[in-house]
Formats: sequence, C-alpha cells, structure tokens
Amino acid sequence: MKFFISKLFILALLVEIIFFAPGTANAKTIRFLCWKGYAAPYVEGFKKQIKQQYNLDIKTEIINVSDPAEFWKKARNKAADIISPAHNLPLNDRKNYAESGVGLEVNLENIPNYKHLLPFLKKNSFVTVGEKVYSVPYCIGQYGLAYNSKKVVRPDSWSVLWEANNKGKYTISRDYSDCNIHITALVLGASYDDLYDVDKLEVKIPKRLFMSKLTTLATNAASFWQSTANPEEFPRLSYAATWGYAVARANKNGGKWKMAMPREGTTSWVDHWLITFAVKNDTIKKRICEKWINYCLSPKVQTGVIRNWGVSPVVTNLTTRHITTREMQTFNVGNNDYWKGLSLWQNQNARTVSIYKRRWAEAIKWCQ
Repeated sequence: MKFFISKLFILALLVEIIFFAPGTANAKTIRFLCWKGYAAPYVEGFKKQIKQQYNLDIKTEIINVSDPAEFWKKARNKAADIISPAHNLPLNDRKNYAESGVGLEVNLENIPNYKHLLPFLKKNSFVTVGEKVYSVPYCIGQYGLAYNSKKVVRPDSWSVLWEANNKGKYTISRDYSDCNIHITALVLGASYDDLYDVDKLEVKIPKRLFMSKLTTLATNAASFWQSTANPEEFPRLSYAATWGYAVARANKNGGKWKMAMPREGTTSWVDHWLITFAVKNDTIKKRICEKWINYCLSPKVQTGVIRNWGVSPVVTNLTTRHITTREMQTFNVGNNDYWKGLSLWQNQNARTVSIYKRRWAEAIKWCQ
C-alpha cells in the first residue's frame, strides 16, 4: 500500500513538472483585480515559490479597486484574470458569474489547502452550484463596532452611536450604505432574517421610525469613509463602524482600538478569489491562478491577513507557532461557531437594493 501511494505521489509530481515545463508557459502574466493589500505583499513570495518548484517565471499586474462594481465590469471585459469579490457577488441574481460564464469553476484538486477552511465555508451555497465551486474564501470580517479603549469602555450595543454625547465622535461608511441600513435595523429590533428584504423590514419597523433613526446616524457622524476608514483620524474618535483594517493601522501608530460584540448582532463578509474567463483558453494560467489561491490559504499568507489587513483568516490550522495568543482571541481564529453565528451578507432583490440606496441618499443629503 505504501509503495502504491508513493507511486501515485511521484506520478502527480511528474504531471506537475510536465505541466509547468519551461518553454510551455514562460513569462505568463497574471492580472489581479483586488482590494489594496490583498496581493501586493505576497506576489514576490509566490513568484519565488513557482520559480523554485517549476523553474517558471511569472509576472504580475495588480489593479486595486474601491468599488465592488468594478469586479463585474472588468471581469466581463476580460481585463483581469483573478478578482477578489465578497461572497455575495459570484452568484448574484443580476450579475451571476457562474451562469454568465464570466467566472470559472475552480479545480479543488489543485487547492489542497482548501481542507483547512472553516467548515461552514466549504462549498458554501453562496459560491457553489451543485458540486461546482466558483470561488474560494481568502479572508473574513465584519462591519463591526470598533471602540477606542483609551477613551471609552467596551460597548455592548450599537446604540452607543445614537447617544447624544457621542455626536461627532464616530465614523461610518459612505459607500457601503447597506451596512448602515443593517445596523440601524438591528438597533430597532430587526432580526438577521429581516435585514435583506425591505418588505420584511417594514413589517417589523415603520418607515418613518426607521428613517428618523438612520438620519440621526448619518447627521451625527464625525466623518464618512470610502473603501476603508481613515486610521489617521482615529485618535480623536471614540467609535467606528468599520472593517478591521483601520483598527490595525491605528493600533500600529499607538492606538488602543478594539472590536466590540454588540448584543444586537453583526453582519459579516467573506472575500474570495475568483478566476475569470479571461484565462478560459489558457490552462497554464488557470493552473497558476489556482496555485495562487492555494498559496493564499497557507499559514504565511493567512497570518498576513491579520497583520497586514486587520481582518480574520479563513483557515483552522493557524496555531501559536504562527500568531500570538492575543491574535488568536482577537480575530476569533478558527472559531467556526463564532463566524457562523454572524449574518453573512445576503443577496437582495432589485426593489430592496433600490429602496435602500434612496433611503441612504435621503439620510445623508444634508451632510458634508
């Protein structure tokens, strides 16, 4: 049996060597379209790995996005080979990467680190059709309530953002309007199930009450951020509705920011790597993209997810050999029950999307 397994291993290795034989795919260029920091810190290490394993030189081009809409636009125009959309985009009703053929099925045999994913993320319905997986998780986070522990005690509710004495002491997103809709709804007593359908929400919360609450959230904010919050303004703030990135940056500059766990709950996202149909007819480039995805699930890069971006890894095999005990606890590393208990953003129907956009526009119309 051991001899048989060894033969299979050698055969697989030979297939890899032949597949990446020099002259077959020299100087392939992989075009990344992703959030800032998702690729740049790691591509040189990836290039070295491919060079060492297969004596193959690859080049990379990285374009950073600030608006999720760019993923669909550029992928559809074959302007990128691999992109980093959130979990709720690949099978979106309006822009479905699988049905349209814009996204390619990944071959999980080429991504052995997939086995280390948090269990609830494996073949998740957001990115899987039947047994076909169209994108693979890279990092996970929340639109969370951060607080400045130098100034305030740990809050247990989103309601602190509506307290009169906190006017002008917090920052919220401008472009992720749905996130502000969601936290307002949670404070008013909505359940996770109510958040993603305006008709369900209005059964629970009258429009007039909701708009009053949302407008207060907007008008009392010290600032609105786009893409990511600005860590430079954090020293003068008490709270932030934010991803973890700005928190990590603020703390590197001497801040003492932490993430709270509001009793009303929190929404969450999982950014994925998705391979586009730009490489459909180039099997070697597709294989390189799958190698990249596997590389991103390695302990080295998943540690970087914490330290470079301040968000959480999606794997279960990080230990104190890789990160500190404090990092394990702060980022809920490998805690499947914790992450499963948050509300992953769900796809919303066109009516809900339209109404939520109008309501946020109404709420901020008098804000600078």
